[in-house]
Amino acid sequence: MSLVDKVEIIQFNEDEPDYTRDFSSEDRSGSWYYTPGSTGSRGSLMVRVHTEDGLTGEYAYHATGGISAIQAVDVARLLVGRDWQHRERLYRTARRAARPVHNYGLSFVDNALWDLAGKAYGASLTELLGGWRDRVRAYASTVNADRAGSLSTTGQIVDFFAELQQAGWTGFKMHSWHEGDKWEEAENVRRMREVLGERAELMLDPACVFDSLSDAIFVGKACQDAAFRWYEDPLRPIGVGAHQHRALREALDIPILQTEHVAGPEAKADFLLAGGTDLLRVDAHYDLGVTGSLKTIRFAESLGVNVEVHGPSPVHRHLVASLQGTSLYEVANVSPHHPNPSPHIYTCGYTDDWTSIGEDGTLAVPAGPGIGVSYDLDLIKKLSVATWTVTGDGVTTG
Repeated sequence: MSLVDKVEIIQFNEDEPDYTRDFSSEDRSGSWYYTPGSTGSRGSLMVRVHTEDGLTGEYAYHATGGISAIQAVDVARLLVGRDWQHRERLYRTARRAARPVHNYGLSFVDNALWDLAGKAYGASLTELLGGWRDRVRAYASTVNADRAGSLSTTGQIVDFFAELQQAGWTGFKMHSWHEGDKWEEAENVRRMREVLGERAELMLDPACVFDSLSDAIFVGKACQDAAFRWYEDPLRPIGVGAHQHRALREALDIPILQTEHVAGPEAKADFLLAGGTDLLRVDAHYDLGVTGSLKTIRFAESLGVNVEVHGPSPVHRHLVASLQGTSLYEVANVSPHHPNPSPHIYTCGYTDDWTSIGEDGTLAVPAGPGIGVSYDLDLIKKLSVATWTVTGDGVTTG
């Protein structure tokens, strides 16, 4: 038995040059938007779990606002003084303690515990999960298109994707303009296939911009005709209604990908069984860490349903490397002005910069123990906006 004696939680912000959240338009409604000369602030979270015998598991990435940090503190209070190996027990206890809200903070603590397990056993997360791939096939996924000169026209979008294709990328996903113009969206779909060729893996994620099922079907048929790999989250408000998405599925002959915004394994299972989707989304930052993500993945695999992991991160490379069905690793959100969507906090060379793609269209899975990355702790502390240290004596803040 090895007990946890301290958990550190650091909330920090990174600057995002030329991108900021835009509240000037109802259509954009706070989305990250290309704004030349601006500097946005992107929130992130680090959790470090220390044991009484000197081991440390840690994880850091972009986080869902301050709620992740506050929830992580409560999860840490449940963890301190208990065996770090009992991840299922913590999962069970922390979820109930957070009700009625979803426990995003548990995700970060759980990921840190899996990092700790790998370090304790001298194995990578992929090895712990029984995976065998050391590289994963990846696709490039844009930020939402804009009207400010970055990805403002179909021509700019296909030119950017063609540049990525020359660099080695074989898969491409468009995040739509915010206005939900079905004619513009359908034309862009046709141009993507025309320019990138019949062998490119193409996807469309409108990011919930269509107010009507009719418009979503119209654009979906364009994706269907262009042989897109999937069609994802087209409908407002946030893609959580199984009924309307079942109607979308029944109207189209293309795989529908949902549940990015449907959090947790039980809700995802219900959505799938209700006929709302063909494919499932999972995210170790939203869906209760590696432990929660695995519950969705194993459920889906037993039904022959593919799971697509949402967004980049080192822990997601391990998950994709361990899936039975060959899945694609998403590098989102990139643009000509935003080549690396991940935090710039690593000292080990890890990057999701689109220039790092291999000639075969793959990216390397971190090979070290645990999640296999190391962090610039000095930089993270410098960028911190709040810190908590949880021990058996209570919680101290800084």
